[in-house]
Amino acid sequence: MAETGEFSRGWPVVSAAAVGVGLGLSPLPFYTIGVMIPPMLAEFGPMGWAPGDILNALAIYTFGVFIAAPVVGILAQKFGARIIALISIVTFSLAMMALAFNTGSKPLYIFLWLVLAFAGAGTLPITFTRPVAAWFEKNRGIVLGIALIATGVSGALAKFFAQYIVSNPEWHFFNGSGWRSAYILLGLLPLTISLPLSLLSLRDLDDKPASQSRLVKLKLPILGISLLGTLGLGALVWMQVLPLIEANGLRLEYMMAIVFSLLMLLPVLAMIFLDIRKNPPERVDGIAIVLKGMSLGEALKDWRFWLLGICFMPISYAVGAVIPNIERILVAQSFDINEAVGLATLTGLAVLLGRAVGGYLIDRFWAPAVAFAFLASPAIALWLLGQPGLNPTTATIAILMIGFGAGVEYDFMAYIVSKYFGMKSYTAIYGTLYAFFAVGAGLGPSIMSDIADGRGIHFLGANTGLLPGYDWEWTLTSAAIILFISTLPILALGKYRYDREHQDKAKAPPAIAPAGAVKPSEV
Repeated sequence: MAETGEFSRGWPVVSAAAVGVGLGLSPLPFYTIGVMIPPMLAEFGPMGWAPGDILNALAIYTFGVFIAAPVVGILAQKFGARIIALISIVTFSLAMMALAFNTGSKPLYIFLWLVLAFAGAGTLPITFTRPVAAWFEKNRGIVLGIALIATGVSGALAKFFAQYIVSNPEWHFFNGSGWRSAYILLGLLPLTISLPLSLLSLRDLDDKPASQSRLVKLKLPILGISLLGTLGLGALVWMQVLPLIEANGLRLEYMMAIVFSLLMLLPVLAMIFLDIRKNPPERVDGIAIVLKGMSLGEALKDWRFWLLGICFMPISYAVGAVIPNIERILVAQSFDINEAVGLATLTGLAVLLGRAVGGYLIDRFWAPAVAFAFLASPAIALWLLGQPGLNPTTATIAILMIGFGAGVEYDFMAYIVSKYFGMKSYTAIYGTLYAFFAVGAGLGPSIMSDIADGRGIHFLGANTGLLPGYDWEWTLTSAAIILFISTLPILALGKYRYDREHQDKAKAPPAIAPAGAVKPSEV
């Protein structure tokens, strides 16, 4: 019997995409670098390293992603998102582990992060949202939000996971170093958890359906690997959180960590116990699936593309730069480091809520207006974080507001690409737009840290002489102003151009489908 409900048909694709994005290049290095700063400074500080030097890793990440994201988008369009994602999960895992081999050499540090950016670019939302957007039309906004929720969930868990390893010498198995051991184990997470799920269920419209795949017959041993990896992640998170509950009482960030660790189990258990042999929508043998929309070249000639790119650079700076610096901001406000890490993980909860609520709203209301409301409101939170005498209650509110805004960024970008540029060249256009986003999010943390430390902006160790002598209050207030101003032009996008752009059909074999047709995969 044919399945007509989008959710009943497409939930395995969404589940695989959610875990793949959540344990990919976007959240794992970004959310955990703040945990690594203190132990790395303890080791490399005498060699002349400063916090900004460590956060320069995100500038290198930006450079790599700026080049790799458009390329990955084009490759995913040509060879299929599934193949690119599966290869990139493996290469990203290995590159994440390779960060442990840093010896204190700044050129080596730069090289390792550059390798990470190129090796992991295929784990960005560019590839994982392509099948999700293609399988869903009516509920595209909410399912994109669900698929991207895991960045907040896994990002929050990764902070506790890494902090436990760094803080407990018995886990310092690699050269006696906590941060090195943490990078090794962080690298194992996508390899053991997301790879099996994607292997079974991350399938685009014209990939071989799960109902016809021989791999599905082996789902129990394959998913057993994911189950063990997820249980291991949850165990270390609980080992970090339970002593903090005993010492400080049951607080929101601790409850969130426990709930999130259980939430990570849901897609794995669902795939184990439910039927994942699904067929994509409107697949008919001998008929090519052709998606409407612009080519990348056509999008590059459209003013909306450049408006979005120019707006997303400062937006991603203001929202993205503060997240890896939250621990430092709170410590500068006299918070204990464990309390600071715990509060910082609240961004994960807020990102989850932002993506779920934002995804629901953009399915029902004009997406640019929803994005403006979600992205402009964290400006207040940035101002609050910079005020002297910050208390835990105000910090909690501000962090939740920032995470709420961060939660809608990827969701909005993915949805907007499908509605204003269509699905024909989705990954190529999304990948190119993502490069603009990566500039702000990647360069932002080290720029923000350098300005707040009073030493002015440094780039790859070189002093630019720009903006010296400022503190966190000035830095965060200026970021708040930048954020509000940058969100206003989004309201000029106008009405959707591809409001009902789902696939047309042409009577031709999939192998010779015209330009824009989804490429098949037999994996």
